Amino acid sequence: MGGGRSRAVRGLAAVLLGGVLAGGCAGGGGQPVAVGTGAGERAGALVWGTCPEPSEAEAQVWGAAEHRPAYARHAGRLRCGTLTVPVDWSAPEGRRFGLAVAVLPSTGGGRAEPLALNPGGPGVSGRLMPVGVAGGGARGLLDRYDLVGLDVRGTGRSRPAVCPAAESLDAGPPSAAPSRRSARAHWDRLARAHAACAEADPAWVASLTTADAARDLEALRAALGAPRLHYYGVSWGTSLGVTYRTLFPGRSGRMLLESVVAPDPDLRGLLDGVTRAREQRFERFAAWLADRSARYRLGTDAEAVRTRLLALRDRLTERPLRTPSGTYGSAETEQYLDAEPADRAGAAAALAALARGRAPDGGGDGKARVAAPPLVAPFAGTALLCSQVTHAGSFAEQWAAYGERRTTYPVLGGSRPMFPGSGQVPGTSTCAGLPAPDRPPVEPGRAGGPLLLVAHRDEVVTPLPWARAMRARTGGSLLVVADGEHATVTGGACAGRVTAFFTRPEETPAREAVCEP
Repeated sequence: MGGGRSRAVRGLAAVLLGGVLAGGCAGGGGQPVAVGTGAGERAGALVWGTCPEPSEAEAQVWGAAEHRPAYARHAGRLRCGTLTVPVDWSAPEGRRFGLAVAVLPSTGGGRAEPLALNPGGPGVSGRLMPVGVAGGGARGLLDRYDLVGLDVRGTGRSRPAVCPAAESLDAGPPSAAPSRRSARAHWDRLARAHAACAEADPAWVASLTTADAARDLEALRAALGAPRLHYYGVSWGTSLGVTYRTLFPGRSGRMLLESVVAPDPDLRGLLDGVTRAREQRFERFAAWLADRSARYRLGTDAEAVRTRLLALRDRLTERPLRTPSGTYGSAETEQYLDAEPADRAGAAAALAALARGRAPDGGGDGKARVAAPPLVAPFAGTALLCSQVTHAGSFAEQWAAYGERRTTYPVLGGSRPMFPGSGQVPGTSTCAGLPAPDRPPVEPGRAGGPLLLVAHRDEVVTPLPWARAMRARTGGSLLVVADGEHATVTGGACAGRVTAFFTRPEETPAREAVCEP
């Protein structure tokens, strides 16, 4: 992710809440994988076995090139097992299936307690996350804790739920302003694909909820024989952590939640929050460009820069620039307008070139492009996310909300918000066609056990106001990392604050603190 982590691992942050959940995993047919029939181990049984060889994708993400020695050292110590849990927690004697678990034992002396880890997504395999954490800046956690990784139900090696009918959908070329007709057509196709996959095994799809994943965590705690479960989760993993803490307040130990999802489950509010954060980031970018007007020549004050860049986008929307290195239209321009703070110089150079009618040097914005790690279970991730939000049930509602965002946020409100509930086509939703959950999401509440929320000051995937809103509901402390990254604290210069929270309780911020990376 960030800091000392590899580019491949850093690329995982874009996957965690990057909105890639509308497709499906590889496989044939149009139905999700069937789940077990109930034979085998009793519910709650944890059976240890041989650790399977990691796939190339798993090695790419959790054991990237510069971490391979640490990866090999830690992977050789892993204990792997299968935890049997019911499909439906209200019927524990019914159908069951196995959750893939991996434990990296503590290297310290004395009895260690379990610290469960979740990388977010939802839909990302977390089984080997202990190896990734142990090889990064928070390796000191091993002195005191057994690090526990888990493939959440429906993901990784825990009965992955797939929907190839959704995978085959093509959203078409990216567009900053799709027509209502094209957006509706995409919505209808996705809704039909999701409905067909859900109807193939309604009980299994209905079980892919954040609340059931939290009950799985509690079963894991019991199977490990631990009086309490400590937890570190990022992105969607913060929703899982808060849900666990609320449902099982007496069993929750120390909990650190990074890049926190908002406590309000309304999808429209979530998409508005992400878009607002992106718009504010652009305004800071415009001011940054104005301060460097002699170099980029895009305006001497923020308003002049803003006016010129929006005029540039309009011109390239009407008449894209076609060059031997590629075509530059509205979608490419908005990519530069939406630059992260760490990528401003490259984006500024690209915009300056386009303003002069030339292709950017290198044909891009200066970012190192990395293929998204293929560790996302899209259908399971979509179901888990959509169980956690209350979403507009019709295309008309989603399209109307999109129109209001375009008006309220004229720079980036017309492009797709970087939150997984947003569809591949702006104005749609990845929740299209999925049945509404039987029960509403668990309301975040206050519970026992110390809680530290970590937010990144300029992040737009899970904006800082969301962490403050969550703290108002749950209590706890807040640590603000002064960067614009997503879910990267254990790999950067602030990783020591993570270790300190779990190993030196007296260093926990009383209310709010800032860490300069």
